[in-house]
Amino acid sequence: MSANLGWPSNHFRDMIVDQDTIIGYGLAYADNTYSQQGLVLSKFDSSGNHLFSRMLLDPLGEHLSISYNWGKITKTRDGGYIMTAAPTHGDAAWLIKVDHQFEVEFIKEYLDTINRSHFRYIAPIELSNGYLLSGAIQRPNYLDNSFARRVDQQGNTVWFKYFGDYDVGNVFNDMAKINDTLFVGFSTTETSPSNAFSLVQYIDLSGNIVRSWQSELNPEVGFARKILPTPDGGAIIFGLYPVEFIGETLIVQPTLAKLDTGFQIEWLRHFGLEARLGADVTFWDIEPTSDGNYIGAGESFVKIPGTPTRRVGWLHKFSPQGDSIWENLIDAPFPLVNTNQGTLAGVGELSSGSIVAAGETINGNQRYIWLVKVAADGCLDTLCSMVTAAEEVVAAGDTPFSLYPNPTSGPFTLAWAGVPPGREAILQLLDATGRVVWRQHRQWQQQIELEVGTLPGGVYFLQVRTGQGSWVERLVVRRK
Repeated sequence: MSANLGWPSNHFRDMIVDQDTIIGYGLAYADNTYSQQGLVLSKFDSSGNHLFSRMLLDPLGEHLSISYNWGKITKTRDGGYIMTAAPTHGDAAWLIKVDHQFEVEFIKEYLDTINRSHFRYIAPIELSNGYLLSGAIQRPNYLDNSFARRVDQQGNTVWFKYFGDYDVGNVFNDMAKINDTLFVGFSTTETSPSNAFSLVQYIDLSGNIVRSWQSELNPEVGFARKILPTPDGGAIIFGLYPVEFIGETLIVQPTLAKLDTGFQIEWLRHFGLEARLGADVTFWDIEPTSDGNYIGAGESFVKIPGTPTRRVGWLHKFSPQGDSIWENLIDAPFPLVNTNQGTLAGVGELSSGSIVAAGETINGNQRYIWLVKVAADGCLDTLCSMVTAAEEVVAAGDTPFSLYPNPTSGPFTLAWAGVPPGREAILQLLDATGRVVWRQHRQWQQQIELEVGTLPGGVYFLQVRTGQGSWVERLVVRRK
């Protein structure tokens, strides 16, 4: 489902779930003059209904910014939220605390007049008496250095430390809490623009390194992206594995691995599409689920011979052993052309077991908020049902195709005499609740033979999506 809150170019770069409420964190412009970009906070209920939103602007008129891998939001124990962001001039970072209704409690700015840039703060970690902040700062020599900053409950700095060597580029891409006194950071240490190590560092409340592990150069576990502590004291790590160079282009592949308490690799899984480094076939978020598994959300591509490659939202559920449980590549809710794209920036689980994700969808040159909901088994749920304003679904009586026999007890034919052959279409059969029963990519023909299989009797809806639009026709399955 795409959503427009009334602010130009509104979209999300992060999302969390708070007591079955979807909390989106993103960007938009304050008005149609596009003169100032601000931060957007939004709440939606579990069915995707908008509850309320708030925009935060820099009082000095500066643009504010966040991205998929920095500028993040976290829940706090008092029911509010803590987040990081930055003015676009790049020499300062913001820590923002809001209450449950998004009323601002404080904004703390960390101004830096020495370094080249100071904005890349990842998700804050709440402590008993403050917060632990981390990320990377570009030093005067143009190289990034990892850092951690402990602050009190008002954002005042208690201590600040760099990690790694000044003359070697390194970036904290993720930091996770082990307990109240121990934290683990996952970083990349570059030896050249296309060669790097991955580094795991456990640090205490004073910023001391308790223990650490460094991979081999261009590691099998991949360049560091995400780390999730596991109940047995180890960690699951997500990275981008360097597969090969094609000319001067480095090709990478998403990779999951499990490290035990002694940093031995218990298992390793390469999966997903291979793509150039920077093409963002990646997870932007990974969260544990109540059944003991994990769900990753991000972006990937759909490649079909003879058609343009499309960027799509990516959901991938996997077990504690790294085995794939299900995967869903979700098209943006617009006509299927390569300029229409989707990215899922955050993911979470509802009490029902359903999964919700949010991010942005692009229609031509316009950005929109994108909400996706799937059932626990990965089937698209009501937030992605076939009837949304963005899809411009034509009423059933106006569909340019027909289904016969209808009712059917088995095979049936989709006939559309006026469509030229060779065009790609996506066919989805949905039940009366909006759940996707099956989904197929087909090269369009004037007649397509389909099958209901063992589906129980009842009313279903066949949705046809092409580059020109989306249509729905009712199908009745009759059983004796």
